[in-house]
Amino acid sequence: MRRCWKCLAATAGLVPVAGLLIAWLGLVPVGATGGHWAVTEWFLHWTMRSSVRTAALGIEKPASFEKEAHLRVAAAHFETGCAECHGSPVERRSAEVLAMLPPPPDLKASIRQWKDEELFVIVRDGLRYTGMPAWPGRERENEVWSMVAFLRELPDMNAARYQELAGGMSAGKGSAFSSCLSCHSQSREDGDDGSPVIAGQSELYLKQALNAYIDGDRESGFMEVAVSKLEPSDIVDAAHHFSNRTGGKLSAKVTAPAVDTRVLTLVHTGDPVQKVAGCNACHDGRNPRYPLLAGQSRSYLRQQLLLFRSGGRKESATELLMSQAVRNLSDDDVERLAAYYASIPSTGTPR
Repeated sequence: MRRCWKCLAATAGLVPVAGLLIAWLGLVPVGATGGHWAVTEWFLHWTMRSSVRTAALGIEKPASFEKEAHLRVAAAHFETGCAECHGSPVERRSAEVLAMLPPPPDLKASIRQWKDEELFVIVRDGLRYTGMPAWPGRERENEVWSMVAFLRELPDMNAARYQELAGGMSAGKGSAFSSCLSCHSQSREDGDDGSPVIAGQSELYLKQALNAYIDGDRESGFMEVAVSKLEPSDIVDAAHHFSNRTGGKLSAKVTAPAVDTRVLTLVHTGDPVQKVAGCNACHDGRNPRYPLLAGQSRSYLRQQLLLFRSGGRKESATELLMSQAVRNLSDDDVERLAAYYASIPSTGTPR
């Protein structure tokens, strides 16, 4: 009996040594041409699904994540950052992509297998050993939910609907700022959209914002992917181009709110008791370091105010000031300010 235990112990010790020797000799194939054994593929897929299911426990889905304003920005990002691997209603995957191991899934066929919370985990965290990256802006969970909303609609999306959401994907091709036009063309800035109006903003502000994304000082999965394709000269050209365009149109989907004493106080003087600064102290158009707010969409303004209030945008001294200025705004104040600025036209004068 004692001899048997010794044999088992010796075998247990030799197994890892043998495994290391086989690996060191290069006898384990790592090429993608042969694929996985069926049992290996099953085990890896089963492990992945189990991991995603567990990671999704306790995640709460926002009530408004399926809004149209969010879908449009997500569709433009999908076209530039995801369609090459996963295909789209207007583009088939290439032979090179299909030769990957494992090949990226056809999302139109597989998306319904996942719950919204599980899709959130996959988009946010990515998947190891598959080429699926994590979301670049780690603090921007609102953007991840926008992608989930888009992916949920993708299986039933036809080419016309996809092109409508993606914002005219061929617009501006060949120019230094073609990626900007996917979200920031004049036609996309008309309505309650999730993209900001950048036409008519100052050249200085636009350069600062773009460089902040490139340097990693400002987080946004959408923008970090878009600006990664730009050269320094492209930044200069894009800032010059958009600063010399007429400001965006008044949102057609937002009716003018009743202008009450509270919103006018917040805009012009702030609330000293609540330690809330007046918006016009920086955003009246006189200082080119700060963006114009008039004519921005309600959805975008609400999103940015909430990010500042929660501390999700602390990329520079300027943004730290903004976070301090709005940290005591109530939810009602956020809604009032977003509605107010969305309901008044921009200056229309390039800066």
